[in-house]
This record gives sequence, structure tokens and C-alpha cells, in this order.
Amino acid sequence: MSANSVSGSTVSTNQGTVTTKSGIPLAFAQAFHAQLTWCQLKVRARTAILDRLRELLVEHRHELAAAVESKARQDYRETVTSELMPLADATRWLHRKAKRILAPRYIDGGATPFWLGRLRSTVHRVPVGLVMVIGTWNYPLFLPGVQILHALAAGNAVAFKPAPGCEKLSRLFVDLLIRAGVPADLIVLLDSDVDTAKTAIQAGVNKLVMTGSSRSGRAVLHQLADTLTPAVMELSGCDAIYVLPGADLHRVCDLVLFGLRLNGGATCMAPRRIFLPKKSSEVFHRLLSQRLEAEQQQKWSTQIALDTYNQLWDGVEDAIHKGAKIFSGPLHRKAVMKDTSSDDGSKQNASLGDKSFVECGHLVLTDMDTQMQLCSADIFAPLAMIIPVDDWSDALRADSRCPYALTASVFGPTEDALRIVKFISAGVITINDLIVPTADPQLPFGGRGESGFGVTRGSEGLLEMTCPKVVSVRLGSWLPHTKLPEPSDEALLDGLLQFNHANGWMKKWKGLLQTIKAAMSQQKGKRSDET
Repeated sequence: MSANSVSGSTVSTNQGTVTTKSGIPLAFAQAFHAQLTWCQLKVRARTAILDRLRELLVEHRHELAAAVESKARQDYRETVTSELMPLADATRWLHRKAKRILAPRYIDGGATPFWLGRLRSTVHRVPVGLVMVIGTWNYPLFLPGVQILHALAAGNAVAFKPAPGCEKLSRLFVDLLIRAGVPADLIVLLDSDVDTAKTAIQAGVNKLVMTGSSRSGRAVLHQLADTLTPAVMELSGCDAIYVLPGADLHRVCDLVLFGLRLNGGATCMAPRRIFLPKKSSEVFHRLLSQRLEAEQQQKWSTQIALDTYNQLWDGVEDAIHKGAKIFSGPLHRKAVMKDTSSDDGSKQNASLGDKSFVECGHLVLTDMDTQMQLCSADIFAPLAMIIPVDDWSDALRADSRCPYALTASVFGPTEDALRIVKFISAGVITINDLIVPTADPQLPFGGRGESGFGVTRGSEGLLEMTCPKVVSVRLGSWLPHTKLPEPSDEALLDGLLQFNHANGWMKKWKGLLQTIKAAMSQQKGKRSDET
């Protein structure tokens, strides 16, 4: 069959099958049926199938990298380090650890309150059913890939809605999963448009995992509210760097530059707000200026969406009007037409997912204030803002004004950094580094506030793909709650409450005596009834 031949409600390609809106009911019915068989496999058997993906990732690494159509991506090396290696690491970690994480938890009977009698209880982690994953465009393989693998490892079926512009890569990834041994009906690859996502939610999913902007997250949550569908929201960031006295300013500057450069600034964890002590300002500015000048000589730039570019410069102009200064980068917004003419006079539109793109270099602002709109904006561009502060307590107050709380980085002596970590509102905090440590597959990832809720990755991310099922077995024949209540029951229960939870030995002793007296009264009543 040709790469784009159409048959009914699905579009067949040489990589997987894309389900359109009209095909969702049938595809979901097949997925639920396949999930009933898949979830009965032992965890180790499921993860062994998924682990075969690592070999296929290596075998098709260049094909996968070529399918990443992100305008922000610099080269193959960046795809290897930010997508392929973390995904392969997560696959191996799942195979090694998922069985233990998902194993039943046996409750310690010795800790069961004695008045409940003898119980043997177990908490099982069971799959939720059909998990819908809404992918993102900036890391279109790693982020949804890990979420899909975790959902499958937990025993679920998956409906995957890729971001616009990521269709080719998503088809290839699903094809590799099927080649690894995942049943074809178990994973439903949806079309990338918004209406398809809405139709899929209406058709009924058991849980949704989304990576995207807070604005998109709100729209999805409104729809999920109608069916009370649970969700994990991995949303935007406007992340902070705390520079403490004694920090290695060379390291800070190197990593700020790395954060600006990584994926063309299109990273939710990119360092946006740099809280810099005023005493360190002169040295920091000089060191950062040296590095930025070297980048400018190499003519580094990336491409960002036209609407992002306009949002960025609306914020820049607002900040300058309120007293900020451009430390590095263009001094004015450039006039950009949506369509540009090529050398032969024909019109070309550099688009991805029906978006136009603009070339953009580093943009660093200084003398920023948290009241400026840029300090509370989620902009995927190579932007960093230096906010002068008096000390770390001043930085904490300034940081609290931002609605996003995804990640944060603290630079300085380790003991000093650990001292303020407890006061920082963020899902992930890194000391003397940024971004890269979050690729550890053992670590959960998620934010607070406008940055979403719930986590992906790590043990906690795997458990998010399940729900607890509690099974309690009554041991013995003691079932006092099946008998009609007696007047003395009130005194007995009241005495037990005091004996177990009152403060002070005298009160506990009083409760014990009341309990014994009530019990003796009940026994006397039973003997009387027998005679």
C-alpha cells in the first residue's frame, strides 16, 4: 500500500496506522479488548517486550533523528543526547525496576488497630485501562515516548495524539513499538489535529497525560471535567536560577548559555529568570558578556514561531518601557512578513504545523523586575532575564510572584543551597547544575501551579499509570459489628478511644477501666440471657 493511500477511517502509511475521528470508536474498542489480554501478562513479560525497543532505537537512530522536524533542533548530536539516549535509558530502567514498583504491597497486620480484628490486606497496583497521551513538539520523541512506555509497562492500552508537525516521527515510533512486540491494536495513533483529540476524549479514556502549555492544559481539563477523567498535566515553565554568594560564576554563565542554546531555547526547564545578588552583578555581567560575544561571532541562531516571536517582543518592549535594558541581542523588533520570497521570486513559507518561523539569536535582559509581564510568561525562545536582588530571601519573594513552578536551579556552596531548597516552590530543584539531571529515569518530573500537577517518569510516574485496588481478607470468626448494638457498646467504644488516643497515662488508665467495666457488663448480660 502506498504511503498515503486512504482506506475507510484510517490512513495507512509505511509506519503504523493513523486513526482519524471517524475511526476512533472502533479503534478504542479494539484497544480495550487488546488491553484485557496485555494486562494479564506478567510485568516482566511486558517490559521484556518493551525493552526490545532499545535495539530498534539504535538501529533506526538516523531515521528517527531525520524525522524530528523541530526548527529549534540544531543537529543530530542534540537529538541523541536529548531524545534517543534518555528514552533508551528509561526503557532499560523500566525493564529492571517495574516489577518491583508494581508488586503488591502486603499490609503489616501488626499495625492494624486491634479493635478491627484479624485482617490480611493487600494493595494491588492495577492498570487504569486506556491512557491517552497528548504529545509535545519540542521533544516529540522522548517526552511522549516515556509516558507511552510507562503506560504500557503498567498494563494499559494507549491512545497517542502527537503534536502537529510531529506526525512522521510518531508513526515511526509506533511502528518500532509494534516491531518490538507490542500488539498493534494496543496502541492507537491518532491524527494530530485538535478536533481528533476532543473526539477521543468524548469517546472515553480512563486517564490523560498531557505535555503542553498551561493555556492548552486548561482547555483540555474543561473537557475532562464532564467525565471526571483523571489527568497528569506536565505544563509550561518560566524557571528560576538562584545565584548565592560564593557561587562559581564561571559555571553559572556556562550553564546559562547552555540553557539558552539547548533545543534553540524551546525547553520548558530553560533558565529564564536569574536572581543575581547585586554584589555579584559586575563580575557576572562581564563573564556572561564574554561568552555571549563568542556565540555572536559564531553567528548562533535558531528559529522560533512567528507568534512566539511577537509574544517575546511584546514582552521586551513592555520591560524596556518599565526600565529594563537589553544586555545582549537585537535592540529592536525586526519587521517580519509571514511569507518571504525566494531567490527565484516565488513565495516560500517556512512552516511546521501551519506555523511561520523567524530566525532568532540570544536575547538577554537585565535590570528586570518581577512585575514585568515577561517574568510570568512561558516563551519558548532563547531568552534569559537577570533580576537583581539583595539576598536569597529577596529572591524567594521575587520568585513567588511567578505563577509557574516547574524546576529551579541553585548555585552556591552546597550547604547554603540545601538550606534554601525547602523554601523554593518547584517540582524539581537542581543544585549547581540545570536541566540535564532530570534525564535520570529514576526521577519523577512534574511541576506546581501553572506548571501543572501529577508526575511522569520514575517510580511515581509509573504508579500514575495505575490505580490502587485494596483486597482485605477477614481472618477468624470475630465479627462484633454484625450484632445488634447494646447500650454498653457506647461505654465500651468510648473507653477504647480514650485508652488508645488520650494524652497522659491517667486518662488512658481511666479509659481502660471504663472498657473493662463495659466488657464485664456485656458478659454479665449474656449469662443472664442464657439462663
